[in-house]
Amino acid sequence: MSAMLRMSIVLAALALLAATPVLIGGAGAAGPYDGTRPFLCAVATVMECDDSGKCERHLNDDTSHTVTFLRIDVGAKTVTAGPNRTASLKAVSSIDGQLILQGGENGRGWSATIEEETGRMAAAIVDSDHTFSIFGGCTIP
Repeated sequence: MSAMLRMSIVLAALALLAATPVLIGGAGAAGPYDGTRPFLCAVATVMECDDSGKCERHLNDDTSHTVTFLRIDVGAKTVTAGPNRTASLKAVSSIDGQLILQGGENGRGWSATIEEETGRMAAAIVDSDHTFSIFGGCTIP
């Protein structure tokens, strides 16, 4: 299986996580990306590393067929990627101006951090033999 296909599958898995209750931590709203209203995140770069330490950088461009946008709605407890890919958030917290989202399914865990003031995003998906580090930015539609 090609690296880009694996990355596409993992990004799709991020959007197809199983539903569980949301745990919201922290008090008060810090910035526009604090989870009080939905926002859209664009994936710009993905770093894929295998268990031998070999890593590949994938840039989001028009030739890839990967998920390029994630719609995050903390109030609805969902992450959506495309028309038929919706996941429920497992945990949400606000720590030191960062919105932290977490979940997992099918032997993979994931965590995303979104800077509440700027919308800058970093996320990681981890399984037993690969990791994917995802970087991008968010905007309020």
